Amino acid sequence: MKNNLVKRLGQELRRGGILWVPLIPLIIFALAFEILPMGYIIYSSVHTSTGISFQSYAQVFQSKYYVVSLKNSLLVSVAVGVIGLVIGTIGALSLRSIGEAWREKLLTLVNMTSNFSGVPLAFAYIVLLGVNGLVTVLMKEKMGLDLYGMGFNLFSWTGIVLVYIYFSVPLAFMLMYPAVYALRQDIQEAARILGASRFHFWRKIGIPILLPSMLGSFTLLFANSLGAYATAYALTSSNNSLVSITIANLVTGDIFPDPSLASALAVIMAGFLVASIIINERLKKNGGGVGQ
Repeated sequence: MKNNLVKRLGQELRRGGILWVPLIPLIIFALAFEILPMGYIIYSSVHTSTGISFQSYAQVFQSKYYVVSLKNSLLVSVAVGVIGLVIGTIGALSLRSIGEAWREKLLTLVNMTSNFSGVPLAFAYIVLLGVNGLVTVLMKEKMGLDLYGMGFNLFSWTGIVLVYIYFSVPLAFMLMYPAVYALRQDIQEAARILGASRFHFWRKIGIPILLPSMLGSFTLLFANSLGAYATAYALTSSNNSLVSITIANLVTGDIFPDPSLASALAVIMAGFLVASIIINERLKKNGGGVGQ
């Protein structure tokens, strides 16, 4: 079977000829930065001084601390994915009513905003909404509203979700804009002529058309939030238990470093991402309807 596979691969290479040359850098990139690192992480998660063992995985699920970190990351990622997708989709729909010149300017601005994340984003939020932040002080002095007295805390889970939403909304906006743009005006006009109300149009036509793109966008937002590290760490240090921060502490810890356990957590996190992709694909097949 192996010889047949090599033979078929050779036939495809000869048939494609020089057209395969541009794929060589892509193959090298995938091997160097995706396949080999992931293979090493899987190997590291089961490799111990005594041989192959799944002790690290058992330790993850037996320890309440690691289970809580996984739970927190999943909850934050789902919340950010849903909120970001709703706001981004509404924003993309609203963009259709704006002129072409302003639309291009707003798309450029949104594209720039989606790349503003990490430590600079956390610092910007601290300057604006920290205990002595600009917005916090202005609202207290000019409007009599004490945000922190009302229960708001930037350095809590609320702050993490708020900051994550900042870079998730522009990403959802850019992901949903092509799908929204494909929802042509003549479809709405035809539905209106046939007597469909705005509600029935979105229920029967609009949402089914956008649903596959919405599911795919949610998967990307979920993965983006699940793997985010620098923003949450700069905002709350290690006070909040997120799996990305836990992995970093296990790798760089000066007292109790445990790369094998960190690799096991990384593999489990990758498993959640793969599961979300599989669920997304099945939902598209089962509920695609008009959208397909």
